[in-house]
Amino acid sequence: MNKGLKVVLTICIISLITTGCSVKTEHATNGETVVAVDSDNSHQEGIIKVSEFDDSQKKILRGIGANPNNIFYFEYDGIPKEYNWLEVWIEYYENGKRISKLFSINEGVSRNGNILCMFEDIDNKSRITIEGSSSLKDKPVMEQSVITNKKNVYPIVLDNDTQFLLAIRVVDSGNSSAIIPDEIFTEQDFDYKELLQNDYVYLVKGRFYSKSN
Repeated sequence: MNKGLKVVLTICIISLITTGCSVKTEHATNGETVVAVDSDNSHQEGIIKVSEFDDSQKKILRGIGANPNNIFYFEYDGIPKEYNWLEVWIEYYENGKRISKLFSINEGVSRNGNILCMFEDIDNKSRITIEGSSSLKDKPVMEQSVITNKKNVYPIVLDNDTQFLLAIRVVDSGNSSAIIPDEIFTEQDFDYKELLQNDYVYLVKGRFYSKSN
């Protein structure tokens, strides 16, 4: 896929989302509201929540060569005004070892907006796109592999600059999917050790922070 088509695809995805995709409710599993952001944005806590494509939007995406399972899209609302910058990055591991902060973007933000992250396989390369910026990485050489993606479907309440986990991508040799427990998103002290023993692990993380103009 050439660069021009990639830009068109990104615009298409954003257009689909903003014209009415289905959004996960911001309620915990016990039915209690995690946070309700006032319509006047006066609340001092923000919320980040996943957005899902409906069937018709998935069909359109597949029609232009995109895999909806490889697209992670989140909306945020009511972010405290002092946190005027957003960083999103990929934390990358091979066989349990942290290799690098593979790719990151920093951008100025308002209190409301969205976060887009997408993975694509192009010949022997993997392309990672965050907010329209892309990076290419050599694909691991495997006779057979299984990709497991999981996004954080739980609302993320935000009132400070602590980093948060948006999604996980695991690539393993063989034919068995990786097990990614829900607790990895809901428990702050969750032990990643077992998950990181998979062949290749990508953690999609972010944080809002303050920066003087």
